Amino acid sequence: MRRTTRTAEDLRALAAVARGEAPADLYLAGGRVLNVYSGEVLEANVAVARGRVAYVGRRRTMVGEPTTVLDVTGRLLVPGYFDPHCHPGAMYTPVTLAEAVLPRGTVAAVADTLFPLVYADPARLEPVLQDLSRLPFHYYWFLRLHAQAPLPEEAERFAPDRLERLLHLEPVRTAGEVTRWPLLQAGDPRLTELVAAALAAGRRVEGHAPGVGWERLQALVAAGVSSDHEAITAEQALDRLRAGLYVMLRHSSLRGDLPALAAVASSARAFSGRLMLTPDGPDATFVVDHGYMDAVIRQALLAGVDPVAAYQMATLNPATYYGLDEELGGIAPGRLADLNVLVDLRDPTPERVIAGGRLVAEEGRLIAPIEAPEWVSAFPRRYAPTWRPDPSLFAPPRGAAIALHLQNAVITRRRDLTLSDGPPPGVQVLTLLAPDGRWVARALLSGFADRLGGLACTYTVGGGMAVAGDDPHDMAAAARRALELGGGVVAVEDGQVRLELPLPIGGLMSPEPLPRLAARVRELSAFLRARGYRHEDPTYTLFFLSFDSLPDLRLTALGVWDARAGRVLVPREER
Repeated sequence: MRRTTRTAEDLRALAAVARGEAPADLYLAGGRVLNVYSGEVLEANVAVARGRVAYVGRRRTMVGEPTTVLDVTGRLLVPGYFDPHCHPGAMYTPVTLAEAVLPRGTVAAVADTLFPLVYADPARLEPVLQDLSRLPFHYYWFLRLHAQAPLPEEAERFAPDRLERLLHLEPVRTAGEVTRWPLLQAGDPRLTELVAAALAAGRRVEGHAPGVGWERLQALVAAGVSSDHEAITAEQALDRLRAGLYVMLRHSSLRGDLPALAAVASSARAFSGRLMLTPDGPDATFVVDHGYMDAVIRQALLAGVDPVAAYQMATLNPATYYGLDEELGGIAPGRLADLNVLVDLRDPTPERVIAGGRLVAEEGRLIAPIEAPEWVSAFPRRYAPTWRPDPSLFAPPRGAAIALHLQNAVITRRRDLTLSDGPPPGVQVLTLLAPDGRWVARALLSGFADRLGGLACTYTVGGGMAVAGDDPHDMAAAARRALELGGGVVAVEDGQVRLELPLPIGGLMSPEPLPRLAARVRELSAFLRARGYRHEDPTYTLFFLSFDSLPDLRLTALGVWDARAGRVLVPREER
């Protein structure tokens, strides 16, 4: 695993500029530099050549005729931000996310491979990961070791020989996140072998241990986990630090945890190098309204985290953790010239963004369009009107029935009902359908909406289309329309389509720019809130209905799944 991509030619050219014997390509004059290595703010100019920093200091001897001089007098230069735990498929795509967050100062991310592993053409997976890593926005990857819900194709897509080969791709920096942590803690042979292979390849192992206390943490760390991002209190974060884990402090649309977590980033711990910041896959509305890593840094500052420490947690710390500090995370000779021009430390949203030594954004606007490789066709169409969902698929059960009751946006509790004449008010029929209609899993859903004609959603981790509602005919119409769109979210009432959010890329992602996607997500949220949805984020509720590691019950491709017991309560029906 390489720590830098610098060549001998790069080294000679950069050193010549630093000595003042060759002209810089770009010279940032008159500003101050946040030195994240020493924790100081210094008066300094920055010279750039070959897309990298060549010099930081007071001299101007490398300014020549071909040098572009950018006056940053009165401004502060900080390193470009680095998200250590990114989900670039929260209805948006890796490319549209990069286009939205680069102008806000985020230049790099270690991103999830779940969707490519499961749904991309296997023959094109490696080229897609490699190509996306070459954008002006630096994508690195965390390699999933298992699915997030039982899937028919899981054994093939997560075969050990396939994963071990992918672990050696240069952009893959870590394995995980290990959401099935109870298996790893209990010594599951397959998962333990994969973690061992990741460690042997020099990769980190990302944990996912919500609510796990001190005693169980010991076994997880002993089993090879390197970090965790699921702490929701300062006490939980401190337990993870004490256990030897690196800790990612999370703040975004689903969980705004930083005000509670900030206390762990005090005194010497703030500068330990073991803390990082992440937005952990916010929805499009959060990014458009608040920003990305800049928004998380701002929350850290508001919560009282030392400003230098807050910026280190979003730059140097993740770069060092992933072995990329020779490339990213600081402003120093040899590093990639990815930096942000700020008014001061109190406002992390940049006036200008420089990536690869080029000015790419000003005043929140991308001025150098991202030339993305063709990657969308690697995701074959999964949903098509090759079959016709019938209202009989969505008929309510009679007699004893199990409901998934939403305690919050993602946690469910079991609710046992006895039905004689349909579900009571506020309880909907819930189904999960195979994309080709070959199977159906059935349950009830409560705590989601007071009333709902029919809602179809292909944005799930369960490998199928979730359909919820009160009216079987509206549910069937919504499912049919989602198939016609190639995937997405569709709401139908009284036989009429009331809302559409197309997700044609794998039934999971939209190619639309984030502002347009955010407008559609707001429309969906407003529609559901008007019908009684009262939790934080409806898109994540729909997405996680099949997530097999969240308590208590899930609706999966196997049927109704008891996450605590690890077994199927009601099997799916074959059609």
